Amino acid sequence: MQIYQQTVAREITFSGIGLHTGEKVNVRITPAPPDTGIVFIRNDIESLPEIKVSPENTTNLFYATNLEKDGIYIKTVEHLLAALSAFGIDNLYIFIDNEEVPILDGSAAPYIYLFESAGIKKQNRKRKYLKLKEIVEVKEEDKYLTAIPSNYLSVKNTISFNHTYRKVQYQTISYTHSLNNFVKLLAKARTFCFVEEVEWLKSKGLAKGGSLDNAIVIDKYNILNPTGLRMENEFVAHKTLDLIGDLYVLGFPLLAEIEGYKTGHALNAKLVKEIYARKCYELVELDDKSGTKEQEKIPGTFQIENL
Repeated sequence: MQIYQQTVAREITFSGIGLHTGEKVNVRITPAPPDTGIVFIRNDIESLPEIKVSPENTTNLFYATNLEKDGIYIKTVEHLLAALSAFGIDNLYIFIDNEEVPILDGSAAPYIYLFESAGIKKQNRKRKYLKLKEIVEVKEEDKYLTAIPSNYLSVKNTISFNHTYRKVQYQTISYTHSLNNFVKLLAKARTFCFVEEVEWLKSKGLAKGGSLDNAIVIDKYNILNPTGLRMENEFVAHKTLDLIGDLYVLGFPLLAEIEGYKTGHALNAKLVKEIYARKCYELVELDDKSGTKEQEKIPGTFQIENL
């Protein structure tokens, strides 16, 4: 695990459409000083309002993870936050000219290329980890999430849908969080929905930007995407990707063993808010002499620069 805080080495820009708004969005990511955190800045608004990634700013978890402060929104942040968590990026300014982060291809894979290309800069301040001191569990009917104190972040996640398409009836994954594991096991997994949900979502003013280019759509017995699945367990992998992103809303990397059943954004947020409200954790730093690796990286591509 990494000892020091990190930011990006160079500015990143990208564009796309919002999954739910269907509107074009331009994003510019710049380095930020130590202890800044992840801060979104709405540069389409004259006052340049800032919204920091924090449980206090989490709101309206309806088919996405959204942030809000003083009536200003940043929506669908989960895939970007998952990638930031995997790369160990602690401090950023994210300038965005609309209210929703672009969906890109429906996964976190595009962010791998963007962050590798920009490079990661190590900063001269130690990273703080949120270490649980007791078990925390949240439930909604038969759905649940349990967080157990640990020295690292791992997830055992299970999905189970009452549906005729076999591959969503039951899938499970065991995942230990690191950059290499994220790239191999989660990053390319896309968001998904059932065909009967599409019209209902649109009636609620959602999924205006959704298509087979950025989501898996499931009909009665198969998927509608002509290119098929990217991996056999893509559905549970994506739910786990979402969970990793939602946990990063805590503002610090979480150290815990997570067990989930039928997870979703609302349940993920419930766990985050329960941990935050109960203050059942301590913020810890790693010792320079602990012998831990500062950052796993993909050989030949990933670069860390000293501040």
